[in-house]
Amino acid sequence: MPADFQMPAMPPDLPMFKATPMSLMPNAAFGNRPDTLGADIQAGGKRSARAIARMYAALIGDVDGVRLVSPARLHEATSAPVSGVDEIFGMPTTWALGYAIGVPGRAPQDPASAFGVGGVGGSFAFGDTATGISFALTKNRLTQDFNASAEIARLVISSLSA
Repeated sequence: MPADFQMPAMPPDLPMFKATPMSLMPNAAFGNRPDTLGADIQAGGKRSARAIARMYAALIGDVDGVRLVSPARLHEATSAPVSGVDEIFGMPTTWALGYAIGVPGRAPQDPASAFGVGGVGGSFAFGDTATGISFALTKNRLTQDFNASAEIARLVISSLSA
């Protein structure tokens, strides 16, 4: 992926914009309010990048003696993908059982060993069974693209493979 790669813009007619207008989308001010931080909100999670990366690490291997799923179950959850346009974010993607396959900023399913999920605001996390990398990027300046996640993932992967 070239350094100047830009993720495609999300079309204004996406279902997520019909369900929630942009003016009502979460932003950093909302996410940092004491009542929001104290609420139990399942979608739009309030976790650190370190905690999310640790969870992905525990999906692909042992972390302090804990592995969240067996290798066979992880293979099942990340196999038999289907490809198409993500109806929420409007970009080409490949999905398995709950996970996008691949890394942001690359072609869908590239690499096929990486699995993860993005969030509103441009955050993204993934694990890669081939390299053992677990990655998470959370943002406090929410945008409706994955450019930052794609660029930071590219930098991390290229530095680890050098």
